[in-house]
Amino acid sequence: MKEHISDLTVCIWDYSSFPCLAEMFGKVTTKTYYYSPFETEYREAGKCCLGDGLEDIEGFERLDDPLDPDVLDTIDLHVFPDIGFKGVQRHLRELGKPVWGSMGASDLELYRTRFLKTLKELDLPVVKSVTIKGLTNLSLYLKDVEDKWVKVNRYRENMETFHHIDYVHSQRELERLGQEFGGVKEQVVFVVQDTIDTDLEIGYDGWSVDGEYPDKSFQGYEAKNELYLGSWMDADDLPDVVKEVNTAFAPVLKEYGYRNMIATELRVRGDVTHFIDPTLRMAGQTQEHLMDTCTNLAEVIWHGANGELISPEFRSKFAAEATMHYTDPSDQWRTLVIPPENKEHIKLYGYCFADGAYQFPPRRNDELGVVCGEGDTIEEAINAVKDNFDALGDEPLSINFEGFADLLKTVHKAEDEGVEFTSQEVPEPEIILED
Repeated sequence: MKEHISDLTVCIWDYSSFPCLAEMFGKVTTKTYYYSPFETEYREAGKCCLGDGLEDIEGFERLDDPLDPDVLDTIDLHVFPDIGFKGVQRHLRELGKPVWGSMGASDLELYRTRFLKTLKELDLPVVKSVTIKGLTNLSLYLKDVEDKWVKVNRYRENMETFHHIDYVHSQRELERLGQEFGGVKEQVVFVVQDTIDTDLEIGYDGWSVDGEYPDKSFQGYEAKNELYLGSWMDADDLPDVVKEVNTAFAPVLKEYGYRNMIATELRVRGDVTHFIDPTLRMAGQTQEHLMDTCTNLAEVIWHGANGELISPEFRSKFAAEATMHYTDPSDQWRTLVIPPENKEHIKLYGYCFADGAYQFPPRRNDELGVVCGEGDTIEEAINAVKDNFDALGDEPLSINFEGFADLLKTVHKAEDEGVEFTSQEVPEPEIILED
């Protein structure tokens, strides 16, 4: 095992969400390769170019074939921040290669039915759920029920979880799903769950090495796909509900040989905690800040891939993130110009660099990345998000900054119910609206 990060050759395997992780490694290693799947019979420019044009990062290179023997033999560390590639990960580890990845545990995120079964085996609370095969059967079931949450096995590109208020309100979405799934619509497996009547949602934002967790990590609150506010805590000081779920889930992670980031979503009602969703990968929109706030993240991953859990070093007590939405309605290529001095606070998705700008192939949504902020107080971290976003000037982007007021309300409510976020005084939501 090499002792120094600067001596490593690293390969990041990614679908396009975390080229920023490859950028981070590229700044501290001898060589960092970035691989994003592009193989189709007819090559598409938007897939083949991801990661191109970053020559200013010495040692950074987009790679088309990490398994080419001439290249594979030179790679010291393979990093899989996202889902999938379980067969490749297992094969690489069997070859003696250090691998940072989920090792197939991400299937528990993709297959809702498998996750519910795991919760039962662990004797953790399970929200009342009904498994339904086929869109016709789902439609028939939804006609007679109200206030449910509808989730899907596997096909998250086609459908995100949606709230079924009643059949009248769900008809348009059901029609859309009929078009979306087409000829296989009767093969799709859905999970319909009861609503958990609580506003208290909390989670863990850290990592695990073979079922063990670091001695300190972040935990925080999220406005889904929009905002995040987190604080780092010593492991012993994490909220009891977070520690209890982590402890219960540890044997599952150990069995998989899991060595990767992990985020949990917990909904707390009274004395019952429901583990509603596992994010068994690097979580977008809640963990990008770790590339800034955790000053030894590269070492954490390198040692973790070798089965050694080392202590993280955090430079800030609090972190905040906001999703950046592209405001131009065009569904064509998108372009951003980001000042170099501001780039470290911006984590972009699925891009290349060409003609002096960041270029983004067409994608299904308008999310181009996140803007991060950090500080030794909550207010500093949130204001840093605004300052870093404002530094982008007139770029066609927007963030939901005002939404931090609602996150602060959630933090206050949680602390009122005994779930500590920080030993500091939590600012009032009104600070967000003072400008």
